[in-house]
Amino acid sequence: MGATMRSLGIGAALVWTVLLSAQSPQGAEKSYSIPVMTLWRAKPAAAVGEIGEKFFQPEFDDSAWEKTDIKDGKQDPFSDRYVFYRRWVEVPGDWKGRKIKVLFGGVDDNCVVYMNGRKVARHKGYDQPFEADVTEAVKTGDKNLLAVLADNSRGRGCGIWKGVSLVLAGEFEKEKAAAEARREAAARAALRLGDIPYRIVYESYRDGNWELYMVNADGSHPVNLTRTSDANELYPHVSPDGTKVCFVVDEGPAGAPTSRDLYYMNMDGTGRTLVAGNAREGCWNAGGTAIAYLKGEFDRFSYDDFANREVFFHDLKTQKHTQHPNKDLHHLYNLCWSPDGKWFVATVHAGMGYSHAILAIEADGTKVFDLKIPGCRPDVSPDGKRIAWGSDDFEISIGDLDFSSPLPRVTNRRCVVRSDKPMEAYHVDWSPDGKYVALSRGPTTKALTHHPAMIGMKAKGWHICVADAAGTNVWTSVTTDANCNKEPDWAPVKERHGP
Repeated sequence: MGATMRSLGIGAALVWTVLLSAQSPQGAEKSYSIPVMTLWRAKPAAAVGEIGEKFFQPEFDDSAWEKTDIKDGKQDPFSDRYVFYRRWVEVPGDWKGRKIKVLFGGVDDNCVVYMNGRKVARHKGYDQPFEADVTEAVKTGDKNLLAVLADNSRGRGCGIWKGVSLVLAGEFEKEKAAAEARREAAARAALRLGDIPYRIVYESYRDGNWELYMVNADGSHPVNLTRTSDANELYPHVSPDGTKVCFVVDEGPAGAPTSRDLYYMNMDGTGRTLVAGNAREGCWNAGGTAIAYLKGEFDRFSYDDFANREVFFHDLKTQKHTQHPNKDLHHLYNLCWSPDGKWFVATVHAGMGYSHAILAIEADGTKVFDLKIPGCRPDVSPDGKRIAWGSDDFEISIGDLDFSSPLPRVTNRRCVVRSDKPMEAYHVDWSPDGKYVALSRGPTTKALTHHPAMIGMKAKGWHICVADAAGTNVWTSVTTDANCNKEPDWAPVKERHGP
């Protein structure tokens, strides 16, 4: 991506090094993990040139290079096209004969990794953690040269900007699993899910069909709201008073639908009403009297979430449809209406002069503002003062949202959920009291060349999770069936369903 604003979430490698060292006796982490954050030598350059053929060799002289430390989460450490890195690290003799990896939290944009002159990894993706198996290249009981060539392929910044650690793979992964189990137990105790008085509605794929389900916040007492076998219901959004839910229906068999239409119904499944054909991603106004939606861009069906053109309003009482005053709105997705009714936030992809951005859009006017935050799928808090969104495939962020300034903006951004690769985190939604967020989480897969997070795409192994909106990584799964559970939306009904 190479965007100006980078994800500030802690790199995956350093996260676990810190967690494990905090839960072990002083110095015990060195038995399986060696942080490699200081004492680097770096050389920014405009071109690879001759240095690119020699810098990774142990005998190369880097004494004239600048000294630098890796500051986890620092945005754009260098502004050059390339940055060469070298760092010597001593590997204990008792690591001999064991699998050894180097873990990187993030290198912007792409990179090649060398150990003792041997290429051990190539990676693309500025914000994604990755690993390099260096077992065959390492000399245990000796100093080893770790070298990295960072390539700024598209953005303004370049370099290693998240945690780096050398680890004993088996021991590190075992301790990591134990730490995750402790985190999960602590999160469940802190969240007290059984005391949360709201329910969660989500889409789930079962027996060859998509349905809408509702559960208590702890995942208990699941109820099928739609109970259809000839239609696929997806993307639920509950009205602010909790009496209705709007959703899309993919008409035709799952995997080969012919159209996507927008409906709403009462929460008990009665009163099913068509809002608009060839329409997508409805959202409610604060009074629950109108639904805003996106009109499909093409007559033919498309899974692409941005395949839409124009925004419309549907008044439930009059049944009238009114087009948004800005008739140039297109290629939006995940439309969300602010509680005061004055704004929308949405993601745009390849449209309106943007390649990809999260936008603030006047609800009754034509102005559009780039909120300048990376990622997608935003959701505005019930008080209108905060925004949650997926800042990358693995992180959910929250920031303060200010619509009162001349240029709407997001400040005080922080990470609320950081999921370890390959488990992605998507579809964040605020609870009615603003204390929690729900989200979807599951493994990276692809189906029909589309990402599993997209509407209508099967997502095996995905679950609904709940997180403390005021915490960092205080979250837990609330579904356990792995039935492609996605797109959670809180139902503001202050009672538990079932015993």
